[in-house]
Order: sequence, then C-alpha cells, then structure tokens
Amino acid sequence: MFSGVGKAQHVPVSEVGLPPNQQHVSVLYHHGIVIPHHANMIYFIDDFSRGVEVNYGLWRFDRAGWQQYYNYPEVGVGFFYNSYGNPDIYGQGMAVYPYLKFPIVRTSRFTLKNKVAMGLGYTNNPFDPQENPWNQIFGAKLNAYVGFGLYTGYRILDHWSLYGSASLNHMSNGAARKPNNGINTLTFSLGTRYHFLDDKMPQLKRHDAPRRNNREIEVFVNYGRSQANDYNFNIYSSGSLSINHIWYRSVKSAWSAGLDAIYFGAAPYAYPDIKEYIDHTDRMFYGAFGGRHWIMGKTSLFVQVGVYLYSHIKPPQPVYPRLGIRHRITDRLVANFSVKASFFRSEFMEFGLGYRIPYKKNEL
Repeated sequence: MFSGVGKAQHVPVSEVGLPPNQQHVSVLYHHGIVIPHHANMIYFIDDFSRGVEVNYGLWRFDRAGWQQYYNYPEVGVGFFYNSYGNPDIYGQGMAVYPYLKFPIVRTSRFTLKNKVAMGLGYTNNPFDPQENPWNQIFGAKLNAYVGFGLYTGYRILDHWSLYGSASLNHMSNGAARKPNNGINTLTFSLGTRYHFLDDKMPQLKRHDAPRRNNREIEVFVNYGRSQANDYNFNIYSSGSLSINHIWYRSVKSAWSAGLDAIYFGAAPYAYPDIKEYIDHTDRMFYGAFGGRHWIMGKTSLFVQVGVYLYSHIKPPQPVYPRLGIRHRITDRLVANFSVKASFFRSEFMEFGLGYRIPYKKNEL
C-alpha cells in the first residue's frame, strides 16, 4: 500500500504514517421518482426520474489539514443529469457541483458515506406564459442545485469498486425568477468506481478537533435580486447588512448570534395581503438571529434562524432561515453566498463581502 511497505493495509497507520492521497472516478445510473410537493405536479408526472452521475473524488490524508477532524472525508466535483417525469413540461436538468462525502463506516474494502453537494443547475424547459404555462416548477434555466445522499462502495478488484446510492436532489433558483416551487427527486443508483491507485482504504484513527475559545465580529453587506410573483416580470433588488458575533468552540465548529437589517424590494408584490403602495423606505425588515457554523479550513457552511423584530410590512411568518457558505479571501475579508427565506420559502439569493474583527484568541 505504501512505498516500500508491501501489503501495508494490514499495518496500523500510526506505525507507518499516513497513506498517499487517493483519486477516483465514479459513474452511476440513477432511477427513481419525482416527489410531487406541488398540487398540479400530480397531474403532469407520468414517468420515472432517470439520470446519470459522474464524480471525480479525492481522499486527502494530511495531518495539518482540516480533513483529519472530519475523519478524512472525500472531496470532489460532480456532474448530474436527471429527467423530471414529463419531458414536454419539465424537461431535463443538469448540475455541476462540488461535494463532500463524510464516512460513516470505512474498512479496507467497504465504505458507507453521506454526501452533501451544492452547485449550479440548468433546466432546458422553464416556465413560459405562452409556450409552457404548465411548468410551475422552474422560472429560469439557471438554478441552484442541492444534493444529499447515502453512498456505499465495495472494492472487488485492485482498481475497481461496485458503487451505489440513495439520494435526494433539489433544483430551484432561489426566487430569482418565478415560479420557483423547485423540484425534488428521490433516486437510487448503481454504478462503478475506478481507483487510480490500487491501495486499499486504510484504517484511520479519528482525531478530535482542538478546542478553541476565539471570538470575533463579522460584518457582511449582501446584495440579491428576485422576481415577486409568476406574472409580475419585474426584477427587484434586495440586500442585507448583517452583524455577526462568532464564538468558536473548536477548529471545526462555531456558534453565532447577531442582528440583520434586510431590504426586500419585492415584498409589496410577493406578499399577497399587501394592497397599498409601499415606499422603498418601508421595505426594510429588522431581525435577530442565531446560527451554527461547520468550518473546513478557509471555507465554512452555516445555518441561521432569525426572528423579525420590526417591519412596516408584516411578513407571512415571524421567523426566517438563512443557509449559505462563506470563504475567507484574506485574513480579514470573507466572501458570502446565502439564501434568505421566509420560513421555508426562498425570497432571494444574496452575494456579499464581510469584514472580520477578531478580539479574543484563546486556545483551550
């Protein structure tokens, strides 16, 4: 397995050091169903969902990297093609995405992992008021793709594994264009994986993340655009000013709390109860939130849940979630991409920059 060690997969890693990085390519055929979460979908879905997935993955074994604290997950990029049960109305979709697969069970030949993916999607037959008014799922060709799944593989030859999955795939555009009900498919797959090295997967010891009690303030300015409803084709600007207080609990996790000032330009037209004209200055929403962050080196995934404190327009729900990803560009500058929603209904996607102000550093 390692240079000069022979059949080193039977030797404890702690005695011989970490194995070489491993790369592989997977091809899977998907078959499943479209989940009819919107009423009119029940009448239009008349076929199964079918697709093909191609992934390039990397296992990186590095004592100095963040991977050791997540038990050395697989990192990669993928392509997914999928049909949606009615090609004349919903067409087909494609997605390109980075992904992470976190190990649940891992032996020298067998792996069971859960997958998280987020990327860019494309659909070829979106809503059109004249040509395709029945498609209430996609309002635009460009969409966001989110995928979750359980993946398993078994090494049958030195370079080949049998591979399969059960996955939930979502495509929508974050309300950039309406309609935006999105689509969900539940699929099962079977395929194969080619390993560039014939090394078997080593038995790796889980490393506990070093505790940390660092604290900092992060201030973000974000901007987004969205369409209000299906037949109002105007695009409205939105944005937010967000002040975050971050408590680091370890090098892999943190909690946050903060305040939001949110401008939702489409609010008077997106909320059906609003009858009167609303001035631009009255489209502000103020809230407080709490959040959880999963840190992977310079990149972090986060979920926040907020409560509206004050607004001229009454929102349909008192709570709002935000889901996103942040990447540290420099020691102080942070890039942000997130989806702002009202309860579970997306209102707009936002892109922005943040500035870090560390004020406490204390390794536990």
